[in-house]
Amino acid sequence: MRRLRSSGFTLIELVIVIIILGVLAATAVPKFFDFRSEAIISTSENLKGVINSTSTLVYSKSVIEGVEKSPSAEIIISGQKIEVVYGYPSGTKNGISAVIEFDEGDWANNQRDSEWHSRASIFPGAWIYWHGSFEQDAGSLQCYLRYRQPVAVNTRPIIDFEFRDC
Repeated sequence: MRRLRSSGFTLIELVIVIIILGVLAATAVPKFFDFRSEAIISTSENLKGVINSTSTLVYSKSVIEGVEKSPSAEIIISGQKIEVVYGYPSGTKNGISAVIEFDEGDWANNQRDSEWHSRASIFPGAWIYWHGSFEQDAGSLQCYLRYRQPVAVNTRPIIDFEFRDC
């Protein structure tokens, strides 16, 4: 009599194949999907919302103080002087940069090993933020968020986000 032979895989062989496929997937998936870039874009969009909300709150305080139509003024928020232009934070270190608060270690003015960097823009009345994972300065990589102060009464600041090289 002939003995029937099973032509399938053993359980051990299947487990080994699954482990090998798992290791390959863990090393190959990051090469196909750029999660770092998506995370930077997402946090930058979040920062854009924070800047927009903060500038609106500063405008509300400016209306209360009666300086919303002034091309240059100062208001005090939580004991800190904030420069305002037509009621919104100016695009300077004493304007929008003074209003935005980051946790300790999350922000540094052109220093490494921090989550966010910022500096004055090449445009007057504008301030730039970029993610700390880039060692290059904002603008050279085209991955930054720019705040531009208003230029006339009844206009809002322009907050634009460039993300081509993120």
